[in-house]
Amino acid sequence: MKLNRGDIFCTRNPMMLGKAINFVQKIHSKDNESTYSHSGIIIMGGDTPISFEALWTNKRQDFLKAYKGKRVLIGRHKNMTLKTFNKGWNGIAKHEGKWYAGYRLPLFFVPFLAKYVNFGLGVCSELTMKFLFKAGLVSNWKGWCPDDVADMIHNYRSYEIIFEGVL
Repeated sequence: MKLNRGDIFCTRNPMMLGKAINFVQKIHSKDNESTYSHSGIIIMGGDTPISFEALWTNKRQDFLKAYKGKRVLIGRHKNMTLKTFNKGWNGIAKHEGKWYAGYRLPLFFVPFLAKYVNFGLGVCSELTMKFLFKAGLVSNWKGWCPDDVADMIHNYRSYEIIFEGVL
């Protein structure tokens, strides 16, 4: 499996927060399913892919080491190029090192609040979507949850599933 800059991923957080996120997502899900509770971006491909994601802070980490033995979904937008990646990365790099926007989580109980009440920072899936928005590949980034990102990878024609399963 070769990962590229700009690939996006979803995974499960088995802790209480991840279970709570999946519970709320399932309530609002159109397909009544919610498998993934976290998402992020691959910012360096190759043998040791590096991800950028909103954890307790927005940070980089060794993707394979972090998710070995975990279920993941990895998708690639068909129009992702180095130029597109750079536009997206330049749009979110300023968030690196900032604290997780956990104050936004309760807004997802009422999805339109999550979409319209925002001060520039986002939860993990919004950071992923903000990257794609700044890259010019989607029309909005606010209010997206990990289940929405997974549904996009699974269902949008512009996405190719690179991998889904246990790493």
